[in-house]
Amino acid sequence: MGKGCAASLWPTAIGPRMPRPLSLLPRPAGLMLRLVGSLVLTLWLVWLLADRLALLAPGEVIAALSGLPVWRLAAALLATAVSFWALGRYDGVAHRHFRTGLAARQARLCGMAAIGFSQFVGCGVLSGSFARWRMIGDLTPALALRLTTFVAITFLLALAFWASALCLIAPPLPGLRQTGVAGLALLLPITLVLFLLPRLRLGRFTLRLPSLRALGAILGWAALDLAAAAAVLWVLLPALSWTDLPLLMSAYVLALAAGLLSGAPGGLGAFELTLLALLPAIPGAELMAAVLAYRLIYVALPALAAVPLLLSPPDLRLGRQHRLPRRIHHHPPARPRAETAVVTQSRGYVLSGGFADMAVVETDQSLIMLFDPVCGGRHPDLYLLARRAAQRNLFALVYKCSARVAVSARRAGWRVRHVSDEATLVPADFTIAGSHRRQLRRKLRQAERAGLTVRRASTLPLTQMAAVDRLWQEANGRAWGLTMGRFAPDYLARQAVFLAWRGARLEGFVSFHRSRDEWCLDLMRTHPDAPEGTMHALVATALAATAAARVPRLSLAAVPAGRLGHRFDGLRQFKDSFAPRWQPLYMAAPGWTAIALAAADLARHVQAPPPLAAPDAQPAHDLDEEIEFASLTGT
Repeated sequence: MGKGCAASLWPTAIGPRMPRPLSLLPRPAGLMLRLVGSLVLTLWLVWLLADRLALLAPGEVIAALSGLPVWRLAAALLATAVSFWALGRYDGVAHRHFRTGLAARQARLCGMAAIGFSQFVGCGVLSGSFARWRMIGDLTPALALRLTTFVAITFLLALAFWASALCLIAPPLPGLRQTGVAGLALLLPITLVLFLLPRLRLGRFTLRLPSLRALGAILGWAALDLAAAAAVLWVLLPALSWTDLPLLMSAYVLALAAGLLSGAPGGLGAFELTLLALLPAIPGAELMAAVLAYRLIYVALPALAAVPLLLSPPDLRLGRQHRLPRRIHHHPPARPRAETAVVTQSRGYVLSGGFADMAVVETDQSLIMLFDPVCGGRHPDLYLLARRAAQRNLFALVYKCSARVAVSARRAGWRVRHVSDEATLVPADFTIAGSHRRQLRRKLRQAERAGLTVRRASTLPLTQMAAVDRLWQEANGRAWGLTMGRFAPDYLARQAVFLAWRGARLEGFVSFHRSRDEWCLDLMRTHPDAPEGTMHALVATALAATAAARVPRLSLAAVPAGRLGHRFDGLRQFKDSFAPRWQPLYMAAPGWTAIALAAADLARHVQAPPPLAAPDAQPAHDLDEEIEFASLTGT
């Protein structure tokens, strides 16, 4: 991207490979047509500008330019440095979006040089792509084009937003305030679209749109970039005071937009004509002298500084980092929470490298650590989690953690909120006696009178289980996912599964995650016509099995707390019938904005998870879930 040409291409979608390769570069005929059109438009704009400048005396322009004090030129150089420092951050966001592995400092350096070069020569997408491909040694032309187009389009969106806001605050012309209102009204819904539709399907390809964090970063860096670039022009206009800065910023942003849309090198012609039209109170000679100095300092000097990088030999070019080797535990970790195995169904992994290994899943907006650390330490490495999230333009979130981890997060300055309560039992001490379990005894008697037989599965009757799951979803709605399991043969094959039969008909089943010290309830499915007490009998049988296996703890999983918890009163009542111990669980994020956005994103992915992969044929049952989970450990 460069401040010399409006972008017209969106990054090529990342997705399944097409049978025929899709060309990622413009066709020669189309490229030639665009270049000729840009040249014709540039010549026409320069002609219009020359006609306007004919009214000015050249001597006055030269006198205004030579009269600029040294301190103003130095201040303009400083503002240029700040602007390009912010410009380099655009490339950092783009490289994180495409997961290129380029170090942040190198990405910023490449971005500053590419933008400096492209805004000088024009045709920002093409020239910027060439510059990035030339500077990064192992970057393909296709990826360079995607990076440049991403930067160009996100910058144009940010430019449109700030132009609309400035027109609303300080319009250079009276009628532009209404234009600013209309612009904001059109642009603000884009945030909602990016949240609800983070991926667009284009045929066989899927296009991943920028995350909200990426968009927020672009908006922030664009604000700094535009303010510093406008300050360059402001310090070069001696007649302007501090009170004139907002008006000049509005005029500058609109002139910059006109220059970008023209496609001319540096917006030549369109930039100057727009400034002359929006700032009639400034003498033309002074304004043109300031624009000439601006072009020397802000356009020519950065392009000149980029030349050594563009001409550097191959062994001095920037290189992408290699992926760190995957770290595997040769012995499965003794997971304190069996439920962490749910990440195996959500393309989750174990984030290693700090003083604690953390089970994480990625959504379109968030990097979510589930539960407590899986091994290594009792407290999570929140710095590692936040850094990993930032490297992928995501919000960091800890979800369903214990009070101990919540205290650690609060001490680290994170915001913490109580989200759910977990029901736990000690199998060795469990009995159905006592007044607190009256409802449980009644349900178990109903299941017994109905002729229900419950036993642990040695092999899985997948056809019948799938039928029960389908009927359950028809009665209760689509199965949720991400933080809770869904019916899948290969997933269930690694769990402990209990089946409820009435004759030859399967009435229901439950599954449990297993670790050395805990079992945790996962899937709960019953036939719509199953007898009363079916689910109670299934869980009671599992409790007896865990007691016989001397498993110290059984979790009935969590139920949402607060206002949301009222929707799950029936589930809480079911778990209450076992008289468990209720333990609060928490979520934590670096700030309230992050926790709100990440929680909304989590809820969306839980309630509308992506489709599961095609199930395996007939997998073996009762495989070691601990070993399967350990295979996820990596960086």
